[in-house]
Amino acid sequence: MGVRHAELNPGELPIYDLTLHVWIAGFGTSPVAMRALSASFGVVTILLVYLITCELFAPPSEGGSAQDREDIRLIAALAALVFAVNLVTIKYSREARMYPLLLAAILAQITMFLRALRAGRIANYAGVAVLTAIVVATNYSALAVPATEGLWLLHILTRSGWRLDNLNARRAWAVAAALAVAGLILVPKLFSPLHAATTRSGVIRGWRKPPALYSPFALFNKATGSFAFPILAAVAIWGVVSRWRRGARDAVALAVLLMWAPPILMLAASYAIAPVFVERYALWCFVPFFILVALGIFECPGDRVRGATLVLVLAFSVSHIVSYDRKPHDAQFREAIAAASSALKPGEVMTVVPSYAIEVIRYYLPADQLDRAVQYGPSASPAAVLILGDQNLAPGAVESYRKEYPQTVARLRGVTVLRR
Repeated sequence: MGVRHAELNPGELPIYDLTLHVWIAGFGTSPVAMRALSASFGVVTILLVYLITCELFAPPSEGGSAQDREDIRLIAALAALVFAVNLVTIKYSREARMYPLLLAAILAQITMFLRALRAGRIANYAGVAVLTAIVVATNYSALAVPATEGLWLLHILTRSGWRLDNLNARRAWAVAAALAVAGLILVPKLFSPLHAATTRSGVIRGWRKPPALYSPFALFNKATGSFAFPILAAVAIWGVVSRWRRGARDAVALAVLLMWAPPILMLAASYAIAPVFVERYALWCFVPFFILVALGIFECPGDRVRGATLVLVLAFSVSHIVSYDRKPHDAQFREAIAAASSALKPGEVMTVVPSYAIEVIRYYLPADQLDRAVQYGPSASPAAVLILGDQNLAPGAVESYRKEYPQTVARLRGVTVLRR
């Protein structure tokens, strides 16, 4: 498993794969069973959004009035509700992929990060170290998490004069040490897979294009909906301004940092290293955005305005889900494989482009017919039938494949079956 995983997923360690393996042992290999694991993590993240909101706005000590604590719980409940009805996280909770696990792990790590800064304690520091290692090992794009937290620690230490006699500075140093421990845990496995991930043809270089400079803004617009985003953004801005005036500047500033740092870091890495601006790599940046939306709802004057704003936010968010579900977003690989199999003559084989989709072909083929599918490549023996996906193809590639495979066997949603 380790060798195969390193070949197919050089940007991660097999944490999700091992978790899924255990889940399959109990619930089977059907798509519904495997997607249920992601759905379970999706449900857990709703609770984690509540917890992280409570930690974000919690007073620095056990002080604070009963009304303050009740207000924080209400803001946290609103944040969990806004999160729960937004498409950007729902759609990944429907897929048998690592991203719901990654999001849950990141939110748990940030919760422990905030708790360690607020209350200290060895258990919280240990939680930061362990969860950071798990997060980064799940997918190396999550290196943006400790990088963002490092910026906040730098802010705390600068403000406190770097003095160990300052309680906040001591806690910041301790959290920094916990992040360093997580880095030491990952050092043996970190750099070679990262190098492979940035040089493998077709994984990062080749079909991904450098993002536009406005991509961080477009990220939130596309993910939450072109009609919903202006509403959510206006409510979030109102929450930032209102809470800032009321003195909760650290909480607001940290939420803004957690929201904007991931897309900006991905943008910088895309130009400095290789194109890595992918929505699913920054799922966690939507959580602080939704927290700020919840804050804006709470800061509305009066229960009627607050309720109307909540209904408006929920209505636009749900309408985005409905609009998304009305359009197909999958590729008909199962049907394509059936058509390709029917087009094969005895002794002939099929292949697929993009080449990494070979595992999809092997998944749907019967166990005794796996040798009918071969990896596409210059050195491979020519296949009689090509399954051509519509996504992740280099510009102009379709024409070259069609010259090599001029006969169209089947046109399906998201995929075309061609024959020599």
